[in-house]
Amino acid sequence: MTPSLSLVDLKLNRHGQTLLDDINLDVYPGELVALIGPSGAGKSTLFRLISGLQRPSGGRVFMAGEDVTAMPPQQRPSAMVMYTPALFGHMTVKENVAFAVNRELRDSSPDEQVMVAMTVLNIRDLADRYPNELSMGQRQKVSLARTLVRRPKVLLFDEPLAHVDSFAARTLRDEILRVHRRMNCASIYITHDVKEAFSIADRIIYLEAGRILQDDLPQEIHDGPKSISIAKHLGATTIISTRASTQRLEHGEVLAHAHVLGNDLTIATSPEVPLGDTEVVIIGYQDSVHIEPAKSSSRFPIRGNIGQIVESTYTGENYRLRIETERGAIEADVPAGEPSGGPGDLVTITLREDLLWALPANEASE
Repeated sequence: MTPSLSLVDLKLNRHGQTLLDDINLDVYPGELVALIGPSGAGKSTLFRLISGLQRPSGGRVFMAGEDVTAMPPQQRPSAMVMYTPALFGHMTVKENVAFAVNRELRDSSPDEQVMVAMTVLNIRDLADRYPNELSMGQRQKVSLARTLVRRPKVLLFDEPLAHVDSFAARTLRDEILRVHRRMNCASIYITHDVKEAFSIADRIIYLEAGRILQDDLPQEIHDGPKSISIAKHLGATTIISTRASTQRLEHGEVLAHAHVLGNDLTIATSPEVPLGDTEVVIIGYQDSVHIEPAKSSSRFPIRGNIGQIVESTYTGENYRLRIETERGAIEADVPAGEPSGGPGDLVTITLREDLLWALPANEASE
């Protein structure tokens, strides 16, 4: 299958600074790829290069097998949905949608295409309104209708839910997925919201300092991040440096055996970890830690598998506890309704080895 979007050795240099370096990426028809990373990673810059709003310093952009590197945005077989919908204020909803019709496609009339698009997005009742009479969520639906009538091969979303309230965002996210699947496009979806990325993406790309650090399935990047910076960005709250004994199994999997916070653990491990007796960094999320109330008469109660709650935050479904341990602070989620304790209380810590991941020790400084 030919990729609908291919980026080949894409670079951007500005004032002697490298903003993007050797970006290589293929996105296939029907695939939605979420692009995440810290602020300044280059996400929006990459979006501008793909859309044609900016020219690269090197490399090529291909859409549907055609080199579009030198083409302006309006000539590319792509459509954009921005965080602020770019609608014409002097046009009605129907006129805004009609303006984007791809008139080279003659399988139906422009009027029919407009009506189908507005019906798909449930905005026919808004046809005669102007953009200033619409909510942000409604404006984004109009923007999505414009992409439908444009019939692109590549769809580009730049934080489309950024200015939409949480209730409207859930509905709009479903509409975005429906449009994406209906059109069978290759879609790039930029977001700062990790949960949003995981809820919508077929693949997730983590970009940092202008480079792709990891390109993986959502579960794979969550369970096996390639660096501490990726783990932290995804919400890891258990990060412990320790010594471990590592071994490679017959089928290639690497396991680390370590004693951490009073727990004997066997942990899935990055293939980059050296074999034998070595330093590793163990990472996990809030659900990697199980706690129970504990009592200690020791003069130094925070030791081994005993920790002390220093903060408790109600999140709606859970109590998120910050726990001080002999290896530093970690976090745990306790479902509302179960005993959780409060600041000052001692707890027994059990680490869930099936939800932990080990990285090379040199990642600790990242």
